[in-house]
Amino acid sequence: MKISKVTIAFLLPLCLFLGGCESIKNITDPLGDDKEENKDAKNETNEANESREVKVDQINLYFVRPADPLTIGQDVELYVDDDEVGELSYSTKIQTTVKPGTYELATKVGWSLSLPVTGLGGACKFEGDYKFTEENYYFKIVFDPGLLCGEHEIIGILKSEYSDLAADID
Repeated sequence: MKISKVTIAFLLPLCLFLGGCESIKNITDPLGDDKEENKDAKNETNEANESREVKVDQINLYFVRPADPLTIGQDVELYVDDDEVGELSYSTKIQTTVKPGTYELATKVGWSLSLPVTGLGGACKFEGDYKFTEENYYFKIVFDPGLLCGEHEIIGILKSEYSDLAADID
């Protein structure tokens, strides 16, 4: 059986598009693949760390999503340990509080158009573990494009940079 060049040219991008972003498989609960056992162990670790080295009762987390023409149509969902904190649309900011400890921060785009500027599979989930012991932490959410899919990365910044970015939003 001979496969034509036209068929290959059609099937190859189709396969890349369909397999581009594995986070599409669980769109209703993007962090649901984490096990409850890990969550319980993480909570116990958080409580043990709190008693040893923390001097504050509450941590303030500040997030800003600067304007980015590549992702103007994408609303980014922000999660702290599997709990949705809020949704950051184009050029917005959000603030939340947590108790001292180590948390998983994640961003996810519910439905993403598969545009060439964001990658063949649109935008994928980003997640990372962060330890909080001081009173205030500042983050910016920046899109990092990729070949198959890009990510909305959570990047720690200084208060002065956060103030400058937040002033542009207000």
